[in-house]
Amino acid sequence: MVDTSISKLSVGLRVVRPITALLAASGVVAALGLGGCGSTLSDLTTASVTDYQAANLFAPAGYSISQNTDGSLHVTAAGSPSTPSDRLTKIAMAAAADYGDQQHQRTFTATPPQTTFKCGKTKTTEKGKVINIKPIDLRVVSIDVTYGRDGIAPAARNSKETAAQLKAELASESVPPDVQAAATQEVAQRCGRT
Repeated sequence: MVDTSISKLSVGLRVVRPITALLAASGVVAALGLGGCGSTLSDLTTASVTDYQAANLFAPAGYSISQNTDGSLHVTAAGSPSTPSDRLTKIAMAAAADYGDQQHQRTFTATPPQTTFKCGKTKTTEKGKVINIKPIDLRVVSIDVTYGRDGIAPAARNSKETAAQLKAELASESVPPDVQAAATQEVAQRCGRT
């Protein structure tokens, strides 16, 4: 007689693992849905001044780094409408410096920052019906960065020191309400929301 208890156990585990993963995933989705307690994704991503953090699918405000075709890096910092351009410039520069430090690049140079605006959709279609949605508007600052180990260029900055200094400034500074209001108004005007 053959003992089949082990094979029954392994079959049971193969069924339980996907169910457990599905329950965990649905819990994450539920947490995201309830995280704002009545807030929309737009409220969660654009409600305050943007901090030093990487951008992602669920939180588009933050920095991102990509490779240019010439070997330099393109660093962008996207922020909520209430985040002024000078803060986004600091976020982009801090991200560039931090990346350089992680890659053991002693120095870097950056192009002057360029500010653009990304205006979100105001309508979407669900089941054939047009629905009004609150747009996710962003202010975006971008720089192109090159790294060098020796710092020969006159505009070269020390990666480690710059990263530490800018991250400390970003963590300690606060943006006054009147500056936030002016920044928000500028984004609204650029996106035709007024």
